Amino acid sequence: MKPQDKSSTPAHFFASVLRQLRSAYRQLEQAVGRQPWLLQGSVNVVAPKRPGGNATYTWTRKVRAKTVTVALSELQAEAFREAITANRDVEKALTQLREVSQAALLESLPGVSRRRADSARKQRTKTVPKGA
Repeated sequence: MKPQDKSSTPAHFFASVLRQLRSAYRQLEQAVGRQPWLLQGSVNVVAPKRPGGNATYTWTRKVRAKTVTVALSELQAEAFREAITANRDVEKALTQLREVSQAALLESLPGVSRRRADSARKQRTKTVPKGA
């Protein structure tokens, strides 16, 4: 019998955990699919430099290691802010999806047997005879 098969935890426990992970995965998957627009970057507001002037809005983002800036209207700035917020929510959900996927795969499939730490050390520290 392999060491990973010698678990004292009952199989129904793993099945229950796997069901919970799949349910969490489906919920996160649905949350990702409901976003209308997604953008990366940030929207910046620059206050007017003189009294009576207008505020200006810019959208900045990285493209091939360079910062790209685009001027926006006030309406565009608000829409871009919402799309950026939605993108951040999707990124957070994707991180959670990856974590749930990892946990589910590690729990549901058999792993490899691990060597004892001291046996690996013994193999590396073999002595060489003095006459060699």
